[in-house]
Amino acid sequence: MNYREVLLQQCAIAERRQFKWSCQEKDLVAWWLRQVERMENLRTVDGESLIVLDAGHRNDGPGPDIFQCRILLDDFEMSGDVEMHITARDWYAHGHQSDERYRDVMLHVILDGDTGPDIPTLKVDRHSLGAGRCVSNRRITENELIAHAYLRFKSKQEHLKSLEASGGEYNPLFLGMIEIVMAGGSRFKQLHQAALVLGLSHWPDCRTWQGSNLSYPNGSSKTLLLKKIIQSSHLFRPEDWHTLPQDSMTDVFIEMRSLGLSLNQCREWLVNILAPFIGNDRGFEQWQRMKVFRHYGLEKKMLPRLGLSKIRLVAEQQGLLAWRKNYCRTQSCSNCPLTQYHHTLTQIN
Repeated sequence: MNYREVLLQQCAIAERRQFKWSCQEKDLVAWWLRQVERMENLRTVDGESLIVLDAGHRNDGPGPDIFQCRILLDDFEMSGDVEMHITARDWYAHGHQSDERYRDVMLHVILDGDTGPDIPTLKVDRHSLGAGRCVSNRRITENELIAHAYLRFKSKQEHLKSLEASGGEYNPLFLGMIEIVMAGGSRFKQLHQAALVLGLSHWPDCRTWQGSNLSYPNGSSKTLLLKKIIQSSHLFRPEDWHTLPQDSMTDVFIEMRSLGLSLNQCREWLVNILAPFIGNDRGFEQWQRMKVFRHYGLEKKMLPRLGLSKIRLVAEQQGLLAWRKNYCRTQSCSNCPLTQYHHTLTQIN
């Protein structure tokens, strides 16, 4: 049997079954964040040399698609926002020319057309967007999923150490809750504003937001909640959190909820801050027994890639997110264990 042909046939079938690629603006944004810093010989439609030094971070709310990007345009360094469109004329169709939120856009990224705003424009080949199709050959094992969850758990512990080392008088449990509250597309900006309120020169170990902000409250609500959290900082004293809740969390977080925190925000704090803070044994055990309480949109695509029908526990969910970060989001398909094809030959005596 020609195993190479079998493998190629399986890959082709997998692609046709799982992914019907359609070019949308979100695909352009994903391509930009995933690949553009590694790409060479980029040129604008006017022939200008383009090097992306920092791809910036995604904005899921109103305004440009990408914030705080740094580029070299014909060796001239520029910083600003980036806007993505399917066609160049969408800039005018969407009314950006009269919207103040788009005044700092320094680069327009498109797939088609040539009638757009008078700013540098990068035209992307459609074929490059389809490079991320999954060709996995088998289902992920439970051990692989939990091992990646543990790697993610350790990375959260390292993040807490960074908060503790440069957070001044504030402990990581307190700073961690502020990070939970500031979740969303404007997280980077809002955390630096929170740092100023706390008297810090900057927010320690500030990570760009990779999720969606569609389910999070607006900035004014976060500002009010921040004030209440600061006034009640005693609720986050590490010496009061030696144990983790075993059963109902409604009673455990009753004081926090009186500040205006939702139950899900308290659960997010438990998973992402308190459990890693408690330590490897008890903290990770909490992940392994705690049921999933919210779902992310990316799970829809990741579950079939990993050969899973659903996830039940936080550890499984965190393992899925770690797998996506390590392989799928960076397109490291050649290193992904699920794309490897193995056949053991029987020894002939």
